[in-house]
Amino acid sequence: MTRTSPEAEAARSPSSRRWVVAGIAVVVCLAAVSTTLAAAALERGPRIRGVDGDPSLAVQQSGVTLVLRADQPLDPRSAEGVRVEPAVPFEVEVTGSTMRLRFTGTVDHARDYRVSIPTLRGRATGATAEAAFDFATPPLSVTTLERGGSFDRAGGADDRIVRHDLSSGSDEVIFSAPRIQEYADDGDGVVAAVLHADGRATLTRAGQGADPVPLPLPGDGTVGLLRASADAGRAGFVFTGTGAQAQSYISTLFLVDLADPDAGARAVLDLDGLPLQADSWFFVPGSSYLVAQAPTGSLILVDATGSAPPRLLGEVGALRAVLPASTSLVIDGSAGPAVLDLTNGTLSDIVGAAADEVSTGTVFLSDSSSVQWTAEDVVRRTATEPPAGVFRAGAGGRIEEVCVSPSGRFAAIGVVRADAGIDDYPARAEWLGRTSTVIDVSSGTRLAEVPGTRPDWCA
Repeated sequence: MTRTSPEAEAARSPSSRRWVVAGIAVVVCLAAVSTTLAAAALERGPRIRGVDGDPSLAVQQSGVTLVLRADQPLDPRSAEGVRVEPAVPFEVEVTGSTMRLRFTGTVDHARDYRVSIPTLRGRATGATAEAAFDFATPPLSVTTLERGGSFDRAGGADDRIVRHDLSSGSDEVIFSAPRIQEYADDGDGVVAAVLHADGRATLTRAGQGADPVPLPLPGDGTVGLLRASADAGRAGFVFTGTGAQAQSYISTLFLVDLADPDAGARAVLDLDGLPLQADSWFFVPGSSYLVAQAPTGSLILVDATGSAPPRLLGEVGALRAVLPASTSLVIDGSAGPAVLDLTNGTLSDIVGAAADEVSTGTVFLSDSSSVQWTAEDVVRRTATEPPAGVFRAGAGGRIEEVCVSPSGRFAAIGVVRADAGIDDYPARAEWLGRTSTVIDVSSGTRLAEVPGTRPDWCA
């Protein structure tokens, strides 16, 4: 050990003391600044630090919730005077340092909205501040399949999948190929089932600004009931054919991870662990789940990501559709059409929307309203109002199909000429020259007429 002299220690002491004094001064200064900033924060009132939730989903689904996070606990009175402009129905709840704003219905497409909070109040101090949050909703669009002619045509135009922006009037070709059987729109792009001359099917995903990507199939066979979900990040289809190791599949439901197509097509497993056969199936909007109906009639709830085991919903009736703007299902029960609420498992009859005997088809908008059609006209029915005509086919045309938008506010009406021929596709054959007229269901106002069949609203 090296010793130092007392003189050296004495010489060093004043310097050390100066550093100690300076350090204490810095700490005191920082503490004072911290106290000042904290006091200022409390004095100025709460501020919004961030917003959780996707307001764009509110054009399709009711019940979408935005969570506004403040920088301090909030007084419940902060909910007073909250407004949304343009006006839409909503509910507000304040808990801790968050304000939850829930849209009880859907909102308009292609609109700029502002959430205004006139008095955001701190729970501890009562200090107040104003706050606002702006968001814009996406345009109203519909995607259609435009076929270039009959299946056995030699040359000629390709089939095209076209997205029509009804808010701006612009069109975009998403994908084209000689023979497209069907497709599913996942929001960012489309997944298409393409047929070859020998009837063999292949899957392709295409999107704006990206080269088409082939998607895997289990083997050689046929594909049907093609669907896609941006929420689940998956495309799904039923497959009949022969897979690896000569395994035979009949109407077996498969899923493909759109973010990892190289992982291959994965068979959805039934409750017994065997591949699930599906007569009908749909993705549940706003979730990673799907519902499938087995040949036995049982409804199965499946997590498309595979994170949770399948659940039996029971044998409550034939699976018909997803109820617009909801996570409920339309079921054809023994006593008539009903709604199965997946949030609580309840089954309720659809009131006042019984089909006319002369109706060609019916699409349900809610548990108390529907759209029905014949070859000549479309009628809106509710439980509390007399039937109202919303569309009539022109001379020389007939109504072939009606589909409603995910929100239930709009309908795409498929119209064909009375003398139209069939395109003779081996699966999903269509009338040549079919068009789709989009209307506002509540008023019957015509928004657009676009060429093509199989609108993406017709899941």
